Amino acid sequence: MVTVPELGKAEEISLVEWKVSPGDEVTEGMELAEIETMKSTFSVESPSDGKIDEILIQQGERTGTHNPLARIIPS
Repeated sequence: MVTVPELGKAEEISLVEWKVSPGDEVTEGMELAEIETMKSTFSVESPSDGKIDEILIQQGERTGTHNPLARIIPS
């Protein structure tokens, strides 16, 4: 599972852009998405190797910290 990382005091993020699509193979540490808080933009990296099974938050949507963004399945 790809989740919103801990970002200090930020409680909500906006998903700026996905760098991957469902079905894409990913490796641990690969940049998957760009998110934004009120002050900064951050990269979200893959926590493991696998395949993007489902994207749960779409570009432009907002969500809270630690919430799921996408699901990765082992490949």
